[in-house]
Amino acid sequence: MDKREILLYLNYININNRTILDIFDHTGLDKFFERQRLDYPFLNDDNYERIFSPKNLEAFKSYREKVEKLGVDFVTILDEAYPENLKYIDDRPVVLYYKGSLDAVRDSKSIAFVGARKCTDYGKWACKNLAGSIAGAGLTTVSGLAYGIDAMCHKATLEVGGRTIGVIGCGIDIIYPKANKFLYEQIENEGLILSEFPLETPPIGYNFPRRNRIISGISLATVVIEAKEKSGTMITTRCALDQGKEVFAVPGNINSIYSKGTNKLIQDGSKLILSADDILEELDYLLDKKIDKKVIDYSALDKDEARVVRYIENNPNASADDLALNLDLRIDVINFLLTSLELKNIIENIGNNEFAIKE
Repeated sequence: MDKREILLYLNYININNRTILDIFDHTGLDKFFERQRLDYPFLNDDNYERIFSPKNLEAFKSYREKVEKLGVDFVTILDEAYPENLKYIDDRPVVLYYKGSLDAVRDSKSIAFVGARKCTDYGKWACKNLAGSIAGAGLTTVSGLAYGIDAMCHKATLEVGGRTIGVIGCGIDIIYPKANKFLYEQIENEGLILSEFPLETPPIGYNFPRRNRIISGISLATVVIEAKEKSGTMITTRCALDQGKEVFAVPGNINSIYSKGTNKLIQDGSKLILSADDILEELDYLLDKKIDKKVIDYSALDKDEARVVRYIENNPNASADDLALNLDLRIDVINFLLTSLELKNIIENIGNNEFAIKE
Protein backbone atom coordinates (compact mmCIF):
# COMPACT_ATOMS: atom_id res chain seq x y z
CA MET A 1 0.00 0.00 0.00
CA ASP A 2 1.11 3.56 -0.62
CA LYS A 3 0.65 6.17 2.12
CA ARG A 4 -2.77 7.30 0.87
CA GLU A 5 -3.98 3.72 0.92
CA ILE A 6 -2.64 3.25 4.45
CA LEU A 7 -4.66 6.25 5.64
CA LEU A 8 -7.75 4.87 3.91
CA TYR A 9 -7.14 1.47 5.54
CA LEU A 10 -6.83 2.96 9.03
CA ASN A 11 -10.03 4.90 8.44
CA TYR A 12 -11.79 1.77 7.18
CA ILE A 13 -10.99 -0.25 10.32
CA ASN A 14 -12.28 2.63 12.46
CA ILE A 15 -9.06 3.69 14.12
CA ASN A 16 -9.75 6.96 15.94
CA ASN A 17 -8.85 9.98 13.80
CA ARG A 18 -6.55 11.46 16.46
CA THR A 19 -4.77 8.12 16.74
CA ILE A 20 -4.19 8.08 12.98
CA LEU A 21 -2.75 11.60 13.21
CA ASP A 22 -0.44 10.39 16.01
CA ILE A 23 0.68 7.49 13.85
CA PHE A 24 1.38 9.85 10.99
CA ASP A 25 3.24 12.34 13.19
CA HIS A 26 5.43 9.60 14.74
CA THR A 27 6.18 7.56 11.63
CA GLY A 28 5.30 9.52 8.52
CA LEU A 29 3.90 6.11 7.46
CA ASP A 30 7.35 5.14 6.19
CA LYS A 31 7.81 1.34 5.99
CA PHE A 32 4.59 1.15 7.95
CA PHE A 33 4.02 -2.62 7.81
CA GLU A 34 7.69 -3.51 8.13
CA ARG A 35 8.20 -2.05 11.60
CA GLN A 36 8.28 -3.99 14.87
CA ARG A 37 5.90 -3.65 17.81
CA LEU A 38 8.54 -1.65 19.68
CA ASP A 39 8.29 1.03 17.01
CA TYR A 40 4.71 1.74 18.08
CA PRO A 41 4.87 2.42 21.83
CA PHE A 42 2.11 5.05 21.45
CA LEU A 43 -0.38 2.41 20.25
CA ASN A 44 -2.35 0.31 22.74
CA ASP A 45 -2.50 -3.43 22.13
CA ASP A 46 -6.05 -3.37 20.81
CA ASN A 47 -5.24 -0.80 18.11
CA TYR A 48 -1.99 -2.49 17.21
CA GLU A 49 -3.66 -5.88 16.76
CA ARG A 50 -6.49 -4.37 14.76
CA ILE A 51 -4.11 -2.55 12.41
CA PHE A 52 -1.87 -5.54 11.75
CA SER A 53 -4.64 -8.15 11.65
CA PRO A 54 -4.30 -10.32 8.50
CA LYS A 55 -8.09 -10.61 8.48
CA ASN A 56 -8.55 -6.82 8.35
CA LEU A 57 -5.86 -6.41 5.72
CA GLU A 58 -7.58 -8.98 3.54
CA ALA A 59 -11.02 -7.42 4.07
CA PHE A 60 -9.64 -4.04 3.02
CA LYS A 61 -9.05 -5.35 -0.49
CA SER A 62 -12.81 -5.87 -0.91
CA TYR A 63 -13.53 -2.49 0.67
CA ARG A 64 -11.14 -0.75 -1.72
CA GLU A 65 -12.87 -2.42 -4.66
CA LYS A 66 -16.24 -1.26 -3.35
CA VAL A 67 -15.05 2.36 -3.11
CA GLU A 68 -13.99 2.21 -6.75
CA LYS A 69 -17.14 0.39 -7.87
CA LEU A 70 -19.41 3.04 -6.33
CA GLY A 71 -17.40 5.82 -7.94
CA VAL A 72 -16.59 7.39 -4.58
CA ASP A 73 -13.50 9.59 -4.51
CA PHE A 74 -11.41 10.38 -1.46
CA VAL A 75 -8.83 12.96 -0.50
CA THR A 76 -6.28 12.71 2.33
CA ILE A 77 -4.08 15.04 4.36
CA LEU A 78 -1.27 14.07 1.98
CA ASP A 79 -3.03 15.48 -1.07
CA GLU A 80 -2.66 18.96 -2.53
CA ALA A 81 -6.43 19.01 -3.14
CA TYR A 82 -7.20 18.62 0.58
CA PRO A 83 -9.42 21.57 1.65
CA GLU A 84 -7.19 24.48 2.62
CA ASN A 85 -9.12 25.65 5.68
CA LEU A 86 -9.14 22.17 7.21
CA LYS A 87 -5.36 21.87 7.14
CA TYR A 88 -5.00 24.12 10.16
CA ILE A 89 -7.60 22.77 12.59
CA ASP A 90 -6.97 20.42 15.46
CA ASP A 91 -8.10 16.86 14.73
CA ARG A 92 -8.28 17.49 10.99
CA PRO A 93 -9.90 14.48 9.25
CA VAL A 94 -7.18 12.32 7.70
CA VAL A 95 -9.53 11.04 5.00
CA LEU A 96 -12.52 12.69 3.36
CA TYR A 97 -14.77 10.74 1.02
CA TYR A 98 -16.53 12.97 -1.47
CA LYS A 99 -19.07 13.16 -4.23
CA GLY A 100 -19.14 16.07 -6.62
CA SER A 101 -16.05 18.17 -7.28
CA LEU A 102 -13.34 19.69 -5.12
CA ASP A 103 -12.62 23.36 -5.80
CA ALA A 104 -9.73 24.57 -3.70
CA VAL A 105 -10.00 28.22 -4.78
CA ARG A 106 -13.74 28.70 -4.27
CA ASP A 107 -13.98 26.55 -1.17
CA SER A 108 -11.24 28.47 0.60
CA LYS A 109 -13.84 31.25 0.87
CA SER A 110 -16.73 29.39 2.48
CA ILE A 111 -19.33 30.45 5.02
CA ALA A 112 -21.18 27.88 7.18
CA PHE A 113 -24.86 28.22 8.01
CA VAL A 114 -26.17 26.20 10.95
CA GLY A 115 -29.38 26.16 12.94
CA ALA A 116 -32.36 24.26 14.23
CA ARG A 117 -33.84 21.32 12.37
CA LYS A 118 -37.30 22.36 13.59
CA CYS A 119 -36.84 25.98 12.62
CA THR A 120 -39.53 28.64 12.41
CA ASP A 121 -40.74 30.43 9.29
CA TYR A 122 -38.62 33.38 10.39
CA GLY A 123 -35.54 31.14 10.56
CA LYS A 124 -36.19 29.79 7.07
CA TRP A 125 -36.67 33.29 5.70
CA ALA A 126 -33.48 34.59 7.35
CA CYS A 127 -31.45 31.64 6.09
CA LYS A 128 -32.83 31.88 2.56
CA ASN A 129 -31.96 35.55 2.30
CA LEU A 130 -28.56 35.37 3.96
CA ALA A 131 -27.33 32.17 2.29
CA GLY A 132 -28.74 33.21 -1.07
CA SER A 133 -27.02 36.60 -0.86
CA ILE A 134 -23.71 35.09 0.25
CA ALA A 135 -23.86 32.58 -2.61
CA GLY A 136 -24.84 35.37 -5.00
CA ALA A 137 -21.65 37.18 -3.99
CA GLY A 138 -19.67 34.21 -5.27
CA LEU A 139 -18.88 32.54 -1.96
CA THR A 140 -19.40 28.89 -1.11
CA THR A 141 -21.95 27.95 1.56
CA VAL A 142 -21.55 24.99 3.91
CA SER A 143 -24.06 23.10 6.02
CA GLY A 144 -24.97 19.61 7.22
CA LEU A 145 -27.62 18.42 4.74
CA ALA A 146 -30.14 17.91 7.56
CA TYR A 147 -33.70 19.20 7.92
CA GLY A 148 -34.49 22.84 8.65
CA ILE A 149 -31.78 25.49 8.39
CA ASP A 150 -29.29 23.08 6.76
CA ALA A 151 -31.64 22.21 3.91
CA MET A 152 -32.68 25.83 3.42
CA CYS A 153 -29.04 26.92 3.16
CA HIS A 154 -28.34 24.39 0.41
CA LYS A 155 -31.59 25.11 -1.45
CA ALA A 156 -31.15 28.89 -1.33
CA THR A 157 -27.63 28.54 -2.69
CA LEU A 158 -28.64 26.24 -5.54
CA GLU A 159 -31.53 28.54 -6.46
CA VAL A 160 -29.11 31.37 -7.25
CA GLY A 161 -26.69 29.07 -9.07
CA GLY A 162 -24.15 29.10 -6.25
CA ARG A 163 -21.82 26.43 -4.88
CA THR A 164 -22.65 24.60 -1.66
CA ILE A 165 -20.98 21.89 0.43
CA GLY A 166 -22.93 19.31 2.43
CA VAL A 167 -21.01 17.62 5.25
CA ILE A 168 -22.77 14.47 6.45
CA GLY A 169 -22.62 12.33 9.57
CA CYS A 170 -22.77 8.91 7.94
CA GLY A 171 -21.15 6.98 5.12
CA ILE A 172 -21.23 8.90 1.87
CA ASP A 173 -23.17 6.03 0.29
CA ILE A 174 -26.08 6.65 2.70
CA ILE A 175 -28.64 9.39 2.16
CA TYR A 176 -29.89 10.75 5.48
CA PRO A 177 -32.51 11.96 6.01
CA LYS A 178 -34.11 10.12 3.09
CA ALA A 179 -36.43 13.06 2.43
CA ASN A 180 -33.37 15.01 1.25
CA LYS A 181 -32.60 12.54 -1.54
CA PHE A 182 -33.30 15.04 -4.32
CA LEU A 183 -31.28 17.73 -2.55
CA TYR A 184 -28.40 15.27 -2.01
CA GLU A 185 -28.36 14.46 -5.73
CA GLN A 186 -28.47 18.14 -6.67
CA ILE A 187 -25.48 18.93 -4.47
CA GLU A 188 -23.63 15.89 -5.81
CA ASN A 189 -24.11 17.22 -9.34
CA GLU A 190 -23.55 20.92 -8.68
CA GLY A 191 -21.46 21.13 -5.50
CA LEU A 192 -19.70 18.85 -3.04
CA ILE A 193 -20.69 16.27 -0.43
CA LEU A 194 -18.13 15.29 2.21
CA SER A 195 -17.89 12.58 4.87
CA GLU A 196 -15.01 11.31 6.97
CA PHE A 197 -16.88 8.10 7.81
CA PRO A 198 -16.25 4.78 6.03
CA LEU A 199 -18.88 3.48 3.61
CA GLU A 200 -22.00 1.99 5.22
CA THR A 201 -21.51 3.94 8.46
CA PRO A 202 -25.03 4.57 9.85
CA PRO A 203 -26.14 8.07 10.97
CA ILE A 204 -25.73 7.45 14.70
CA GLY A 205 -25.73 10.27 17.25
CA TYR A 206 -22.00 10.18 18.01
CA ASN A 207 -21.14 10.99 14.41
CA PHE A 208 -22.78 14.40 14.27
CA PRO A 209 -20.58 16.27 16.77
CA ARG A 210 -17.63 14.83 14.83
CA ARG A 211 -19.19 16.07 11.60
CA ASN A 212 -19.75 19.54 13.05
CA ARG A 213 -16.03 20.31 13.47
CA ILE A 214 -15.65 19.82 9.71
CA ILE A 215 -18.53 22.19 8.92
CA SER A 216 -16.94 24.98 10.95
CA GLY A 217 -13.38 24.02 10.05
CA ILE A 218 -13.81 24.17 6.29
CA SER A 219 -15.40 27.62 6.60
CA LEU A 220 -14.02 31.08 7.32
CA ALA A 221 -16.97 31.84 9.57
CA THR A 222 -20.14 30.26 10.93
CA VAL A 223 -23.55 31.93 10.83
CA VAL A 224 -25.99 30.68 13.48
CA ILE A 225 -29.70 30.99 12.67
CA GLU A 226 -32.00 29.76 15.44
CA ALA A 227 -30.64 27.35 18.02
CA LYS A 228 -31.68 26.02 21.39
CA GLU A 229 -29.21 26.65 24.20
CA LYS A 230 -28.24 22.97 24.21
CA SER A 231 -28.15 21.65 20.66
CA GLY A 232 -25.97 20.32 17.88
CA THR A 233 -25.85 23.84 16.48
CA MET A 234 -24.19 25.10 19.64
CA ILE A 235 -21.65 22.25 19.37
CA THR A 236 -20.75 23.52 15.91
CA THR A 237 -20.44 27.01 17.35
CA ARG A 238 -18.06 25.81 20.06
CA CYS A 239 -16.01 24.05 17.36
CA ALA A 240 -15.80 27.29 15.38
CA LEU A 241 -14.69 29.28 18.42
CA ASP A 242 -12.12 26.64 19.37
CA GLN A 243 -10.78 26.82 15.81
CA GLY A 244 -10.44 30.59 16.04
CA LYS A 245 -13.17 31.17 13.44
CA GLU A 246 -15.66 34.04 13.36
CA VAL A 247 -19.16 33.33 14.67
CA PHE A 248 -22.15 35.44 13.59
CA ALA A 249 -25.64 35.19 15.06
CA VAL A 250 -29.05 36.25 13.76
CA PRO A 251 -31.15 37.79 16.56
CA GLY A 252 -34.51 36.18 17.25
CA ASN A 253 -37.70 36.34 19.24
CA ILE A 254 -36.76 36.44 22.94
CA ASN A 255 -39.80 34.27 23.68
CA SER A 256 -38.78 31.46 21.31
CA ILE A 257 -36.80 28.41 22.45
CA TYR A 258 -35.19 28.40 18.99
CA SER A 259 -33.66 31.83 19.59
CA LYS A 260 -32.28 31.30 23.09
CA GLY A 261 -29.00 29.94 21.75
CA THR A 262 -28.45 32.65 19.16
CA ASN A 263 -29.44 35.47 21.49
CA LYS A 264 -27.09 34.08 24.15
CA LEU A 265 -24.26 34.06 21.58
CA ILE A 266 -24.90 37.76 20.93
CA GLN A 267 -24.90 38.44 24.67
CA ASP A 268 -21.55 36.67 24.91
CA GLY A 269 -19.99 38.76 22.16
CA SER A 270 -20.77 37.12 18.82
CA LYS A 271 -21.41 39.55 15.99
CA LEU A 272 -25.11 40.35 15.50
CA ILE A 273 -25.98 40.34 11.80
CA LEU A 274 -28.99 41.72 9.97
CA SER A 275 -27.83 41.23 6.40
CA ALA A 276 -25.22 39.45 4.28
CA ASP A 277 -23.33 42.75 4.04
CA ASP A 278 -22.71 42.55 7.79
CA ILE A 279 -20.89 39.25 7.22
CA LEU A 280 -18.89 40.48 4.24
CA GLU A 281 -17.87 43.72 5.90
CA GLU A 282 -16.65 41.85 8.98
CA LEU A 283 -14.58 39.55 6.79
CA ASP A 284 -13.35 42.20 4.36
CA TYR A 285 -9.76 41.45 5.33
CA LEU A 286 -10.27 37.96 3.86
CA LEU A 287 -12.73 38.68 1.09
CA ASP A 288 -12.95 41.13 -1.78
CA LYS A 289 -16.65 40.51 -2.41
CA LYS A 290 -19.51 42.90 -1.84
CA ILE A 291 -23.19 42.51 -2.62
CA ASP A 292 -25.46 45.23 -3.84
CA LYS A 293 -28.42 46.03 -1.67
CA LYS A 294 -31.78 45.95 -3.36
CA VAL A 295 -32.77 49.34 -4.74
CA ILE A 296 -36.49 50.02 -4.57
CA ASP A 297 -38.07 52.17 -7.27
CA TYR A 298 -40.34 54.34 -5.15
CA SER A 299 -41.54 56.21 -8.25
CA ALA A 300 -43.52 53.09 -9.19
CA LEU A 301 -45.43 53.13 -5.89
CA ASP A 302 -48.30 55.28 -4.74
CA LYS A 303 -48.00 57.38 -1.59
CA ASP A 304 -49.35 54.83 0.89
CA GLU A 305 -47.42 51.94 -0.68
CA ALA A 306 -44.21 53.94 -0.37
CA ARG A 307 -44.96 54.68 3.30
CA VAL A 308 -45.45 50.98 4.00
CA VAL A 309 -42.25 49.96 2.21
CA ARG A 310 -40.16 52.63 3.95
CA TYR A 311 -41.52 51.53 7.32
CA ILE A 312 -40.68 47.87 6.62
CA GLU A 313 -37.19 48.84 5.40
CA ASN A 314 -36.51 50.58 8.69
CA ASN A 315 -38.37 48.03 10.81
CA PRO A 316 -37.79 44.49 9.46
CA ASN A 317 -40.35 41.89 10.58
CA ALA A 318 -43.07 44.51 10.99
CA SER A 319 -46.58 43.11 11.32
CA ALA A 320 -49.81 44.41 9.83
CA ASP A 321 -50.84 45.65 13.28
CA ASP A 322 -47.52 47.51 13.67
CA LEU A 323 -48.06 49.21 10.33
CA ALA A 324 -51.65 50.16 11.07
CA LEU A 325 -50.67 51.64 14.43
CA ASN A 326 -47.60 53.56 13.30
CA LEU A 327 -48.87 54.73 9.91
CA ASP A 328 -52.33 55.63 11.21
CA LEU A 329 -54.09 53.58 8.54
CA ARG A 330 -57.03 51.20 8.96
CA ILE A 331 -56.08 47.52 9.17
CA ASP A 332 -58.12 46.66 6.06
CA VAL A 333 -56.19 49.31 4.11
CA ILE A 334 -52.88 47.96 5.41
CA ASN A 335 -53.82 44.41 4.40
CA PHE A 336 -54.74 45.60 0.90
CA LEU A 337 -51.42 47.46 0.57
CA LEU A 338 -49.43 44.47 1.83
CA THR A 339 -51.10 42.15 -0.68
CA SER A 340 -50.41 44.61 -3.50
CA LEU A 341 -46.74 44.93 -2.52
CA GLU A 342 -46.35 41.15 -2.26
CA LEU A 343 -47.74 40.76 -5.79
CA LYS A 344 -45.18 43.32 -6.98
CA ASN A 345 -42.38 41.21 -5.37
CA ILE A 346 -41.28 44.09 -3.16
CA ILE A 347 -42.09 42.55 0.22
CA GLU A 348 -42.72 39.05 1.52
CA ASN A 349 -44.55 37.47 4.43
CA ILE A 350 -41.92 35.72 6.55
CA GLY A 351 -44.46 34.02 8.81
CA ASN A 352 -46.66 35.06 11.74
CA ASN A 353 -48.04 37.81 9.50
CA GLU A 354 -44.71 39.65 9.64
CA PHE A 355 -43.15 41.29 6.59
CA ALA A 356 -39.71 42.11 5.21
CA ILE A 357 -38.26 43.53 2.01
CA LYS A 358 -37.87 40.76 -0.55
CA GLU A 359 -34.23 40.31 -1.58
